[in-house]
Amino acid sequence: MSRRGLIVTLVVSGALVGFVVWLPARFFDPLLPPDLRCSELGGSVWAGRCEGLSIRGSRSGTLHWQIERPLWQPLRANVGFVWTPRSSESDSMGAAGVRGELRATLDGRVAVYLSSVQLPLQTLRDALPADVTLGPIAAVAGRLESRGLLIELDGRSQLTALRGTVSLRDTRLLRYDAAIGDFDAELSGVVGRIKDRGGPLKLAGEARLTEPGTYTATLRVIPRITGVLPALPGGSPLEISVDGRL
Repeated sequence: MSRRGLIVTLVVSGALVGFVVWLPARFFDPLLPPDLRCSELGGSVWAGRCEGLSIRGSRSGTLHWQIERPLWQPLRANVGFVWTPRSSESDSMGAAGVRGELRATLDGRVAVYLSSVQLPLQTLRDALPADVTLGPIAAVAGRLESRGLLIELDGRSQLTALRGTVSLRDTRLLRYDAAIGDFDAELSGVVGRIKDRGGPLKLAGEARLTEPGTYTATLRVIPRITGVLPALPGGSPLEISVDGRL
């Protein structure tokens, strides 16, 4: 590249960055997808916030973002974010929030890397759209934790893969208000396996993405302690099958 071309490139890049740093985020409100809404957009496109985040009618809290990848790298954009969910009755279980980074490419593929997840399950349920089917998770209380979870989406924002480890802590069965222990799920793309950590329930299961946005899951549960599940005698297995969408 000639000296003149280099100078022009630097000037144009600097002007573009300055424009994005200055441009108020609220200017993009009309461009948001119909399923995504903010009651108030603040800050700039470069570093802003969405108050009153709503996804398909949900009440999902506040989202802060910060562009972390220079805009002159045209094939990739990275955006760091912090999501603070709306307060709920489960706040007694401690602080709740998600910190991560969104990585997008021009062909529409998106990867969301979650470096920290701390969410009471009731807070998660309150934040998600009503049409998201959570299966057995809808029947328990507890806390969802993860560090280093990768979520991959296709060009239509449909889930295609999950990678990492997710844990459920201090889990209780809502119907009987019974403590059932802690559980870990290992996610390796389209397949995830869950197992218990030696608590009142012996549990093993597998979930599989059958196509983008849908899943099927099977669980086998055996009480280690009589009375944990009143409807199930100690040592008797319970088989659960679930089909749902995300």
